[in-house]
Amino acid sequence: MGTIQLKRGQESGLAALKLAEGEPAVALDTAKLYVGTPDGNRLVKAETETDSTLTIAGAAADAKTVGDMLRDLMYEPVAIKSFTNSVETVEKGATVTEATLSWALSRTPESLTLDGAALDASLTGKALAGLSITADKTYTLTATDERGATATATTKITFLNGVYWGTGSADAAMGSAFIRTLTRGLQGSRAKTFAVTADAEEHIYFACPARYGTPTFNVGGFDGGFTKAATMDFTNASGYTESYNVYKSDNAGLGGTTVKVS
Repeated sequence: MGTIQLKRGQESGLAALKLAEGEPAVALDTAKLYVGTPDGNRLVKAETETDSTLTIAGAAADAKTVGDMLRDLMYEPVAIKSFTNSVETVEKGATVTEATLSWALSRTPESLTLDGAALDASLTGKALAGLSITADKTYTLTATDERGATATATTKITFLNGVYWGTGSADAAMGSAFIRTLTRGLQGSRAKTFAVTADAEEHIYFACPARYGTPTFNVGGFDGGFTKAATMDFTNASGYTESYNVYKSDNAGLGGTTVKVS
């Protein structure tokens, strides 16, 4: 069976569209059907109208009208295209006091809830203040359309500790103060590729939580080149303490170097 091609769009746009005589068009936002006539576009059936001329002669009383059938053909369940938060990741030990949630839907739903609490269905975001979040937090958005179909999406605020990398002298003190001078990346694993410049007498350092496991290093295409310099209790800038492993390049003065950690 071939596909029926219909013009479609928002009703405000269809009102300005000149349809050929007998040509149909559907307003997606109001589910109204228009057809072109010599006198202009004519509304065939509105959402709340009953028009017996649009049912087949001899059909049952509850038979669908042409408009109903077109709406069935055009119907797509509501969908959540995106759902994000303004924080995303934050350092362990920090406290999140505010966040903005943003979302995009395929169309305006019949109802909308955030973590089970009803929202204005026309909203596309919500600012949250007065929070005191110190651990991972997930928000759940649920949209329900006029036919009862639901779409659900989540967004999460995640607390992570960092991996650190940079350069220092051969006798750099293996303490929290030194590690905090290095470049930080908040992430949930040890894998990292970074570039540094190690001048004469400078070594390259890499530090990560001990729970991330033992890393392997690749420098300039060659595996190895790093040795564990210390295991220590590291306190980050937000006051969170955990066990870290610190690694130092075997050689100093490597110049511009790219290091791949896995």
